[in-house]
Amino acid sequence: MKKIILILFITSCGILLHAQSNKSWSGILKAGAQKIELRLHLTQNADNTWQSKWDVPAQKALGIPSSKTDWSGSQVSIEIKAIGASFSGNLNAEGNKLEGNWMQSGGTFPLVLEPFSDTIAAKIIIKPQTPQPPFSYISKDYVYEGSDTKLTYGATLTFPNESSTFPVLILITGSGKQDRDESILNHKPFHVLADFLTKNGYAVLRVDDRGFGKSTGDFQQSSSEDFALDVEEHIRFVKSLPMINQKKIGLLGHSEGGLIAPMVAARNKSVSFIMLLAGPGVPISDLMGQQNEAVFKSVGIPQQVIDTYIPLYKNLLKTLSQADDVTQGIQQAKEITLNWFNASDKEMVRLTTGINTENDIDAFVKNMSKELSSKWWRFFANYNPEPILQKVKCPVLAINGGSDIQVVADENLNGIEKSLEKGGNKRVTIKKFDSLNHLFQKCTTCTVMEYGELETTIEPEVLAFLLEWLRMEKI
Repeated sequence: MKKIILILFITSCGILLHAQSNKSWSGILKAGAQKIELRLHLTQNADNTWQSKWDVPAQKALGIPSSKTDWSGSQVSIEIKAIGASFSGNLNAEGNKLEGNWMQSGGTFPLVLEPFSDTIAAKIIIKPQTPQPPFSYISKDYVYEGSDTKLTYGATLTFPNESSTFPVLILITGSGKQDRDESILNHKPFHVLADFLTKNGYAVLRVDDRGFGKSTGDFQQSSSEDFALDVEEHIRFVKSLPMINQKKIGLLGHSEGGLIAPMVAARNKSVSFIMLLAGPGVPISDLMGQQNEAVFKSVGIPQQVIDTYIPLYKNLLKTLSQADDVTQGIQQAKEITLNWFNASDKEMVRLTTGINTENDIDAFVKNMSKELSSKWWRFFANYNPEPILQKVKCPVLAINGGSDIQVVADENLNGIEKSLEKGGNKRVTIKKFDSLNHLFQKCTTCTVMEYGELETTIEPEVLAFLLEWLRMEKI
C-alpha cells in the first residue's frame, strides 16, 4: 500500500561521486533473519541528467527503472515506484562504498553498496500467467481526453467480441505511478485479471496512471482525490463505446485503488458495483501502524521493539503530514525523535530507524519529511475511508490475503464491512484468503521482497471467486 520511493542521498565530494557513478553497485540487505542482494545501476546522460535502474537478482527482477533520478550538488535523489522502499547513504572518502540505510514501511535497515562489474544485460522475465497472443478476444488500445481534467489517457480495452454489449470493469491501480498492467517485479496483475475476465464474458479497461506511459499529467503533484477524477473520466469514456452495457459499469481497485473506488461509487450513479482487492477499511494512520508492525514481524523484529517504535512512527506521520509549515514540522519531528531516542534502548533504536547517535536524527527526519510532505502523502495519511464507505449503496465485494503485510486483512475487512453495514448496504460480500499476500499470491515468507520470487501472479482460486461473485450478482 505504501507509496514506493527509493531515495539515495550522497553527501561526499561531488567530483568523486560523479567519477564513480557511471557504474553498478551491489549490497546485501539484512532485514531481521533475511538477507537479499540489491543492485543499483547509475548512468549520466549526455545532457548531464541522470537515470538509474535496480536489480533484485534473487527475485529475478532485473532492470527495474527509477521514475526519477536527480542531482543537487553532491546529493542524488532517486525515486522508484515499484518496490516500496528508500535508501539514504553517503559515499565514503575512498569512493568505493555507499554507506547508508534502507527504509521500508517505516522500518530502517543498514545497507552498504560497493561497486561491482555487471556484464549481464537486464532482461524482462515473463511470468507463467502473463497473457500471450494470440488472444481469443478483442484488445484495442485507446488514447482519449478527459473532459474535466483536460488530461490525455492511454488505455487498453479488452472485450469478448463485437456482436454484443458487455459489462465492464475499470481497473484502478495501487499506490505509486504504474502502467496499465500494474506491473511489479515482472508480474502484470491487471493484464492477468483482464485476460481472465474477458475470456469469461466481460469488458475490461486498464489505464496508465497519470504521468505514466501514454497518460499525461503531473503524478507528483496529485493525490487520491485527483486519481478519483481520472476514474470518472474513464467512466465517461466507456459510456461512449458501443460494446459496453451502460447499466453494468463497475470498478475494481487494488490497494489504494480500493480506496479510490468507493470515493467514486459514493458520488457517481453510473457505478453499478465495486470490487475491492486489499483495500483499506480503517483510517490510514491506523493502517500504516498495522503495516509497520506486520513488516517488522515478517523480518523477525521482536514484538517488544515493534511496540516501542510504532507510537513514534504514528506521531511522526501525524506531525509531518499535517504541518502547515514544513520547516516547523521538521523541527517538531526532530524534538519528538530526540525525546524518543533518549528514552529508548539504543539497540532497539538502531534496529527500527538506523539511528546510532543524536547526529543521525536530522537526516532521519528530513528523509521522512521529504516523503510525508508531498501532496499525495498529506491527503493519504490523513484519510479515513469509513465515512465514504457508508455512502456506497451498490453491491460491494471486498477480499484480502490473510498473509498481507501491507493491508492487514482482518482489521481492514472488518472496517469495510462495518462501514457498509452502518450505511445500510446489504449487498456486501467479504472474503479472506488464507496464506495469500498483498498481490494474492500463495506465499512462504510473505514479505514484500518475496513477490518477485513467486511464479504465480494471482492465485487461480482468487480469479475463480471474482467470477463467481459477478455471476452471483447477475453482472
